[in-house]
Parts: sequence; structure tokens; C-alpha cells
Amino acid sequence: MNDNSKRILVGGLLVLAGVVFILQQLFSWPIGGVFISMLFAAGAIVFLYVFLRDHNKWWALIPGFTLLGLALVIATSDLFPRFNSQFGGTIFLGSIALAFILIFVFRRDFWWAIIPAGVLTTLALMTAIPTENGLFTGGLFFLGIGATFGLLGLLPVGKKEKWPWIPAAICVVLGTLILIGSGALINSIFGWIWSGAFLVAGIYLVVRTLIKKE
Repeated sequence: MNDNSKRILVGGLLVLAGVVFILQQLFSWPIGGVFISMLFAAGAIVFLYVFLRDHNKWWALIPGFTLLGLALVIATSDLFPRFNSQFGGTIFLGSIALAFILIFVFRRDFWWAIIPAGVLTTLALMTAIPTENGLFTGGLFFLGIGATFGLLGLLPVGKKEKWPWIPAAICVVLGTLILIGSGALINSIFGWIWSGAFLVAGIYLVVRTLIKKE
């Protein structure tokens, strides 16, 4: 970042800070946190600028989106406290997940980025669902991890080595069993779908075994 870019960044931050404090004075809004969030956003912009200048510096996406997520969480805590109380964790975890998604988008050989992206996306979705049913959230977690490895299995690395399908199958089965045990699927379309899937799979295995014996 050259000197002119640094001056523009600092100048822009000063202007935004001035606007924030003027609004606070005029309307007595408790938006001091917005100014703090702007500092985190400035740090995010620096890291994202590093990446945009050189895509080989993919690592800059991680601190960049982490700081951006923190900035959004702090800002919404002042501006939209009710929204923040429910979705603050989703925003933060989702922003970090986005960093790993973009790493894979720009560097397709970095297939490993799919794993933290999937885990963080799963956690972000879990925090967005208001429930006190621990088994239900646990089932969702395993299903999310299973979907992550399933996606990895569809990529070239999975087509070559096949190993991602093993944790994918284990996690999907565990997640499904936990969801069934939680009772969350009762009287739902997903409950009927999984019931039918288990029934068909069981009949198929039994019939196939009997035919082979004959």
C-alpha cells in the first residue's frame, strides 16, 4: 500500500468517524461501538487489499474476513441489538467460513479449505436456529460435517482417493440417528423421508442377501 492509499484510507476513516459522532450528538444514539467497528473494518480492508494485490497471499483472507465479521458484530450490537443477540454468532462464524470458501475459489488446489469452510458454515447455521433441544443441534452438526465431506468427495481429490466418503457416510448416519432420537422430525416431511429411506434400504439389503443365497 503506497503513501497515497494510506492517506486516503486514514482520511476516509476520519470522515466516517466525524459523521458517526455528529449523528451521536444530534440524535443521542448509542453508536460509539460503530466507531470501534470501523477500526476493525479498516484492518479488514488492509488485509483484503493485500490479497487483491497478490492472490498468492491467500492467507490474508482469513484475518481480513475475521476482522470484518467482528466489525459487523460490534456495529449491529449498537444499531440492531435484537438482531445481534440472535444472529451475532452466525455473522462472525459465517464471515470466517466465507474466507475459506474464497480461498478454495481462488486456489482450487487447496481442497483442504472446504473442511474448515463446511465446519464453520455448519456452526453458523446452528447458532441461527433457536432451540433448546441439544440432540437436535447435535444431529445438525453431524449432518453438516457429513455434507462437507460429501462435497469433498465430489471434488477431484475425492474422485481419486475416495476416502472423504467414509467420514461423510458415518456423519450422515450418526446425524440422522441423533435427529430421530431428538424427536425433532416427528410430524415433519423430513421424518417421513428418512423413515421411507431406512425402510427401503433395509428391504433392499434383506432381499439382496436372500437372492444371493439362492
